Amino acid sequence: MIFSKAVSGTPSALFPNADFDLFPMQSTGLVSVPFGYLAGWLGSCLDHRRHAANSLENRRLYEESEARLLAAAE
Repeated sequence: MIFSKAVSGTPSALFPNADFDLFPMQSTGLVSVPFGYLAGWLGSCLDHRRHAANSLENRRLYEESEARLLAAAE
């Protein structure tokens, strides 16, 4: 958003007299939304907690406490 026309280069921009826009559109959603989804997906793939959650020790601990967890939900 910083390098778009919404910040510089147009009369309605935050800095109308400066022109440092590198992105030719007024709204950067066309690029930033897919980039955000891609970054979220990549972060979830690189997360090491998922591998820890699949360990046998964690599964055993969950099965031991499952009845207590479900009884508290009522």
